[in-house]
Amino acid sequence: MTQKRSWLLTWCIAVLATILVPAASSAQQSGDEPPGTPPAPATPPTPAVPPPPGPGARASDPLARYRGRSPYQTLAPSPPEVTARRAGVPLTALRALPPPVCAKPPPPEPVHPPEHVSNAVPYLPFPATWQQTLDSFVAERHIPGAVIIVQSPDWGVRVGVTGLANLATHAPMAPWMQFRIGSVTKFFLAQAILRLEQDGKIKLSAPVLTYLGGNPTVEGIPNIDKITVGELLQMTAGVANYLDAPDIGWSPQITPTRHFDPADLIAVLSGPHDVPPYFAPGFTYANPYWWTVLNPAWGDNPLPAPPRPPPAPPAYPAWAYSNSNYILLGLIAEKVTGLKAEEVIRRYVIEPAGLGDTFFATDTQPLPAMHGYTKYGSIPYPNPVYSEWCDVTETNPSYAWTAGAIVSTPWDLLKLTDIAFTTDKILDAGTRNKWYTFVSADSVPGWEPMQYGVGGLLQPARAYGTARGHGGAIPGYHTLLYYFPDQKTSFVLASNTWDESWEAAMLDTIMPQVSSAVTTPRPADGGFDKRSPHDTVHVAWQAGRVYGASYNVYSGTNAERVDRASATLHEGVELQTVTGLAAEVKANPGTTYWRVDTVAPGQDLPLVIGPVWRFRTR
Repeated sequence: MTQKRSWLLTWCIAVLATILVPAASSAQQSGDEPPGTPPAPATPPTPAVPPPPGPGARASDPLARYRGRSPYQTLAPSPPEVTARRAGVPLTALRALPPPVCAKPPPPEPVHPPEHVSNAVPYLPFPATWQQTLDSFVAERHIPGAVIIVQSPDWGVRVGVTGLANLATHAPMAPWMQFRIGSVTKFFLAQAILRLEQDGKIKLSAPVLTYLGGNPTVEGIPNIDKITVGELLQMTAGVANYLDAPDIGWSPQITPTRHFDPADLIAVLSGPHDVPPYFAPGFTYANPYWWTVLNPAWGDNPLPAPPRPPPAPPAYPAWAYSNSNYILLGLIAEKVTGLKAEEVIRRYVIEPAGLGDTFFATDTQPLPAMHGYTKYGSIPYPNPVYSEWCDVTETNPSYAWTAGAIVSTPWDLLKLTDIAFTTDKILDAGTRNKWYTFVSADSVPGWEPMQYGVGGLLQPARAYGTARGHGGAIPGYHTLLYYFPDQKTSFVLASNTWDESWEAAMLDTIMPQVSSAVTTPRPADGGFDKRSPHDTVHVAWQAGRVYGASYNVYSGTNAERVDRASATLHEGVELQTVTGLAAEVKANPGTTYWRVDTVAPGQDLPLVIGPVWRFRTR
C-alpha cells in the first residue's frame, strides 16, 4: 500500500504540474501544493539554530515525517516556488522574504481561571502512557505546551496538559485557557452558512453573485460569475488565496498589529489581481487509479487486459485550500442577514452551542491567556529563524477574519464537537447529510489522506480510524477539533506553536493508544453480577487492536486508585497477570472497579492501558 501511494503521489504531482498549473496566461491555474503551505524564501535567512532534518532524514526517527515545513499552516502564503510556477516566472523574479525580526512581546501579566469556566466537566487525567507521550513533545522542545481532551463512551473525559501557556510568567497549561483557533473558525462559519441554508435563506447551488452582486470588488474576481456557494464551502471554486499577496500575507511578520478590513482582503483578488485564480470552477482531473492501476492501456498495468476495456470512471473535481473562499462566505453571511459576520457566528453557532468563553476577535485585544510562540516566524520561513521561542500572541487576527479569527477554549471546542456531530441544535440530519458530502484532496502533497466536506469539514483517514472535523494554524497556535464517528470519540487539541506538524504527531501517537485498548467487558460496564461461592466474579474482555502476550488485571473499590495503578505501584489494588482474555476478580461489597492493560513486548505499543470499568454485586 505504501509503494502504491508513493507512485500515485509522484504521478499526481507530475500530472498536476503540467495540467492544473499552466502559465499565467491560462485561466486554469491550480496549486499542486496547498495554498496554506508555509513559504520558502528565495534566499533563506541564516537560521539562528540548525534546521531540523526533513522527512526521511533519519530513518530511525519515528517523528521524521512531522518535521520541517508543515502542509497544514493554512493561514499563511504559498511557498515562493509554488507562486513562481503559477505565475510562470522564475523564482528569482519574486520579492525576497523580509528579514526575520521577533517583535517585542506583550508585558507579562498573571492570569487566573475565571469564576465560571464555560463547559468544564468532571474529568480524569490522561493515563500514564498517554501523558508520557504528550510530555515528550515538550521535553524534546518541539512545543512550549499543549492541552488535549479525549472523550469517548469507554474513557469518559480525559484531559492531558503539558508545558507552559506563558513562558514569561511560567503559567502552566490548562483546559480553561482561551487561545486563537485559526482555521477551526471555518468550522464555525460553515455551521452558520449551513444553518442559513437550512432556514431557506441561502442555496448552496446559487451563484455567489446572487448575494454579492453589485459589489464591484467581488464582481472583479475572475470566474466569480460561475462560482457557487457550495464550491466556496468545499474549496473547489479555484479562487486564489489572498494571503499570496505579500502586502497581506507577510503582514503577520512585518506589521503584526496591522488591522485589515474584509474589503482589503478580497481587493487583491479583483481586477488587475495580485494573485490569479488557481483554476476555473468545474475543472477536473482524471481518476489517478484509472490512468495507472486500472487502465488496461497503461503499459505497466500488472492486471490482465479485460476482454472489453471498462469505461473510464468519473473525473475528480479540482480542489485547493484557499482562505479567500471563507472571506467571501463571511460577506455572504453579512449580506443575507444584515448583521456583522461576528454577530452571525454568535447567533447561529456560539449561543446555540452554549460556548461562553468563545468570541470572534476583531483586534489584538483582549489577549488570550494561552500565549502563542514560534521559532519559524509568522510567515513562516522554511527553517527556524529564532534560537528561542518568539511570542507572537499580539498578531492581529483581522488578517484572517472569517477564515481564522475566533478565540476559544479546549472546553468550548469539546462542547461544539458534541453539538455539531451528535445533536440537531445547529444542523438537522438532512443538512448534516449535505455537510457530509466529500471531495478528495489527494492531488495536494501532504493532504493525500484528506477529504473535504461541504463546509469547514476535513475527513482524514488514519490507521486508527477516520475522523471528521477541522484543524487550525495561525501564528503561535495549532488546533485540532476531531470526532471519530465509528468510535464515538472526540479529540480536541490546543498547542501554543504553529511550527512544523507536531499537532498531527500528537494525534497520531496518542489516538492509537486511545483506540487500541481492550473492549467489550463482561460483566457489562455498570452491570450486576451475582457473587460465586468463593466471592469472586468471572470477568472477560475482547482484545483490542494490539494482542497481548499477557494482560494485567487491576481491581479494587477505589476508582481513582484502579485508574492510576501500575505494575510497580498498585497500593490498595489487586493485580493479577493472565495470558488469556478472562480472569477471576475478587468481588467486593457494592461496586468493584477493574481495568485490563495489554502487555505486548516488541510491538509498537508495548503497553496499552485500558479504561476503568465497574460492576456491582448482589
